[in-house]
Amino acid sequence: MIHPSPDAPGREAKLGTADPMTVRRLADLLRTSMKDTFETLAALRGVLEAHGLTAPDLAVVAGEIVVGDLTVPDAERLAQALGAPPREAGADPVIELADWPQGKEVTARLDRALREATDRFIDLAFQPDCGRCGGKPVVSTGAVSVATARRLLAALEYGDRP
Repeated sequence: MIHPSPDAPGREAKLGTADPMTVRRLADLLRTSMKDTFETLAALRGVLEAHGLTAPDLAVVAGEIVVGDLTVPDAERLAQALGAPPREAGADPVIELADWPQGKEVTARLDRALREATDRFIDLAFQPDCGRCGGKPVVSTGAVSVATARRLLAALEYGDRP
């Protein structure tokens, strides 16, 4: 029997017609296989909050974890929590990071910090006028595997680097 894994999303199984007992067994199997994913999600939410970061879009999507949209100041704080050096003296205060050049700079800093912390690529995009966010500038993150989310979690909790 092949066990589904949240670390290898994308595999599909054709079920056809299934009796109630088979559906119950399948639901139990899915619940068991996704337990680690949702535990990782909850731990990541907790550690982000402990760092004073809000990630209202943090979710599981197709077996992967999505941090979602971060305000530009939160993206800067996350970069620093992951070990990025403080911004140079005289730079705009973190609250004023909504402008295009500063937003792109913060996105690049977060990209470097995430790569160092997780040893993986995490898709980031600076959105200067996010339609989902009331027109506010954000840094959007792509989905990551549960293993990569665990690396991010360890880096935020313990400062571990691969």
